[in-house]
Amino acid sequence: MKRYFAIYNPSSGKELASQKIFHVSETIMEIEDVEMTFVATKKKGDGETAAMRACREGYDLIISCGGDGTVHEIVNGIMKSEKRTRLAILPAGTVNDFAEQLRMPKAYANFASLLMKKKFRTIDVGKMNDDYFINVVGGGAFTSIPHSVTVEAKTILGKYAYYFKAALQVPGELESCHDITYEIDGETYRFNTLLFLIVNSAGAGGFKYLCPNAKLNDGLVDIVIFEKTNNADLLQIFTKVFNGQHITHPKVHYYQGSNIKISSDKKLSVDMDGDFGGYAPAEITSVHDAIELLVP
Repeated sequence: MKRYFAIYNPSSGKELASQKIFHVSETIMEIEDVEMTFVATKKKGDGETAAMRACREGYDLIISCGGDGTVHEIVNGIMKSEKRTRLAILPAGTVNDFAEQLRMPKAYANFASLLMKKKFRTIDVGKMNDDYFINVVGGGAFTSIPHSVTVEAKTILGKYAYYFKAALQVPGELESCHDITYEIDGETYRFNTLLFLIVNSAGAGGFKYLCPNAKLNDGLVDIVIFEKTNNADLLQIFTKVFNGQHITHPKVHYYQGSNIKISSDKKLSVDMDGDFGGYAPAEITSVHDAIELLVP
């Protein structure tokens, strides 16, 4: 008998995550001989603790049901375990950046069907200092917004809570720049930076082609750096982000590497998968072939 361990965030997706995971479980157990264990997260760190338990107790699969924050915690639990259990992601949060990059189905029936096909792919995971990220590390303008949106606002407004918060903060954020030094596989660069994003997949923040050359299993992370510039250039860059052509703009710098070190002239907070990840200086590496992930 297969043993699946479902970790879900009951406050995710307008509080519909629990319904999703229970519907999936009912569908699976009617067809296959599967034992299900359920753990609801209640506070920060619960997802990581639960994932470590699943790995330690030898479960065949962990199912993450929530948003990017839930996936982030579970990935950290898996990566910090001696035995790494396979992972499946059922998107149910306000923001599901990584799941959308994978084109994971949101409907529970479609996810259950995918689960029964058992198609897995080994992917890389990013590491920043002593913690892991599945999709993105960022610093500079707008990266602090996810930390300041309340659970209540996300429950009522969904992803629009982030857009509303961003709109209110645009003027101040565009003036927030940092003189940042980047060491990428031994090569040093220095830019007056508006925003930098280090990405494991091709996209983040709803932009599917943010790092158009990225691959999930190449042993590299991709970094895109937006320099401080005028509003006309920023508008031009923004319109090009939707098709990946922004990397041709002279104020945008795009690199790939297996080891990236970041230091700043002033205090710089760093975001990991939508949550606060600490402050620079930071060292980011790629962990090659780290996790087996269910894919369409």
